[in-house]
Amino acid sequence: MLVSHAVSSHGMSRIVGSSGQVATHVLSKKNALFVAPEMNSGSRRALTGSIHKIREFELEKVSLVEEFDILQIVGEGWFGKILLVEHRASDTEIVLKALPKPYVSIRDFYREFHYSLHLSAHRNVVTTFDVAFETAGFYVFCQEYAPLGDLTSNMLDTGIGEIHTKRVAKQLSAALEHLHQRDLVHRDVKLDNILIFKSDFSRIKLCDFGETRKVMSVVRRRNEWLPYSPPEVLKLLQDSSYKALISHDIWQFGIVIFICLTGCLPWQKAAFDDPRYTSYYSWYNSSNPLKRPPKLWKMVSSRAQKMFKKFIEPREEKRANNFTEISRYLDDRWLGKGYTDRVAGEDIDELCPSMYSFHSDPNEKNILLKHFRDNGIETTVDRQAKKQRIREWIQNSVIEEVDEEEELEVAFEDSDEELEHRTRDHPIDESHRVTLRFDTEKHINPRTGEVIDGVKHAPPEKNPLSYDVQNIEAVAPANVDLQLLQAPPPHVPGIPDYYYSSSSVFRNTELF
Repeated sequence: MLVSHAVSSHGMSRIVGSSGQVATHVLSKKNALFVAPEMNSGSRRALTGSIHKIREFELEKVSLVEEFDILQIVGEGWFGKILLVEHRASDTEIVLKALPKPYVSIRDFYREFHYSLHLSAHRNVVTTFDVAFETAGFYVFCQEYAPLGDLTSNMLDTGIGEIHTKRVAKQLSAALEHLHQRDLVHRDVKLDNILIFKSDFSRIKLCDFGETRKVMSVVRRRNEWLPYSPPEVLKLLQDSSYKALISHDIWQFGIVIFICLTGCLPWQKAAFDDPRYTSYYSWYNSSNPLKRPPKLWKMVSSRAQKMFKKFIEPREEKRANNFTEISRYLDDRWLGKGYTDRVAGEDIDELCPSMYSFHSDPNEKNILLKHFRDNGIETTVDRQAKKQRIREWIQNSVIEEVDEEEELEVAFEDSDEELEHRTRDHPIDESHRVTLRFDTEKHINPRTGEVIDGVKHAPPEKNPLSYDVQNIEAVAPANVDLQLLQAPPPHVPGIPDYYYSSSSVFRNTELF
């Protein structure tokens, strides 16, 4: 982002940023340049020069991984990432707004950075520091951190209360007035773009100037969030052109204040295929002063209804074009009688459309559910059956732990019981209980522990004798002459003569 710089004897540099201001920066170990903003100075000077003259300059190429420690991902979406980081060389904690190069042109980046920097002199606009650079995949600039998040994360089902709503309205209108006085339109006023700096909402700040344009600039309808868009924009086809007007910010301001007060969106979109907007439009244009307002608007006092009608005016030419009217209503009661102490879960909450999904509208939801059912997709859950399945799964998954000694004892008892009930043709001689082996590899005799080298030999001729694996002594089949058993066994090549002694013929069973 540098235009010029000079290194001082203390290892610091003074640079002139894109705005022409002088800022202090630190040289990193790799001599990469980075501005360390003096956040504790408390100064918020307005920048010189025309706010509409967007300056382009060469961006310093920086490696995020090498220069910063990423502490937290504050926000993330198609627009990019908001990162809380610490600059290693200067130990400076700061927020980086990283815009992806595939989706954001360099021209759009210059515009957002320029407007953010120039507008941040206002106390209700987020502070942007004169620090901008690029990485391999992002364009990046630096802002202050809002530890309490945005309005969306602080919104309850019943809103934020009347007192806090009035504080938000007063500060937000001041921030927008700051833009409008400079012939700028924010075009994206919503809960997500209002940051909270004090828990009592006494300090809120407007942020995100990516859609900000000069008044009467020709823009295209692209990614507007339906619940906040004015009806004249929603009438247009996608990618159609229209002019950016202050009245668009006025409409969005009214939607934000209504949500803060009630916790509800007034509708999913300001179009006649939305029943809530149709009901509001009919009530608004009624010539009968006694016509009852829609049930959702009964939550709002009559004085507040008059205020909202000035901001949420369906006819663009009749809509208010400034916020001077709001001061007349700050001392009035905004919530209707009976709704001051409303708690979540009451019947009125069923009328509150979701702030996130268009299909939370009951009519749209029914259409979607019918489409699922027609295609064989289950859309309901039997909670009792689900709980029972979970309970059975937990019970069947329990493994009773047994003491190791008891487990061994049980195992041995089971083994002995099997032996006692096993039928045998010959009694067991406990002195000869061994394990027969037929392999010729080196092994250990399980009875004596003796290491025995395997003997390589051809398999012996089939012996008419059979053996019980639990009894080392021979069991003669019924068709074998017992006198034959007294004769010496046939000589097997490769076996020493001493193996043919009568005492070892049947004891060295590993050889057979």
